[in-house]
Amino acid sequence: MIDCWRILNALREYYSPAGTDEELIPLCTSAAKEISARVKKNADITDIRLINAAAAIVNYRLCMRNLSAADSVTSFKAGDVTVSISPNAAAERAEKEKSEAMLAALPLLRDDEFVFRQVSV
Repeated sequence: MIDCWRILNALREYYSPAGTDEELIPLCTSAAKEISARVKKNADITDIRLINAAAAIVNYRLCMRNLSAADSVTSFKAGDVTVSISPNAAAERAEKEKSEAMLAALPLLRDDEFVFRQVSV
C-alpha cells in the first residue's frame, strides 16, 4: 500500500490543508487504499505520481467537506479592501487538480472500469 505519511507530506506541501495529523491521516489512509487497489502489478508503489494522486483525492474530499459547511465566511471587507472566497471555485479547482493528478498517474494504474453502451447498426 502507498505510504500514508508520504501522502500527508504531499498534501501539506501542495495544498496546505487545515487540520492536525490525527484528522488528516484517516483521509490519507482511505486515499492510499483507493489508489493502491488500482496500481498495476509491475508499477512502483513509491512513484510520486501515485502519491500526488492520493494527495489530490484527499484535498478534493476536504474541499467537498468544507463546501457543505453552510456557516463558512465567504466575504470580508475592511475599508476599501474586500476579500471573497468562493467555496464553489475552490471545489472546482480541487476537482481539476484531482483529475490532472489522476491523468499523470494513469500509466501506473489498471483500467478496471467497465462501459456498457448500445451498439447501433
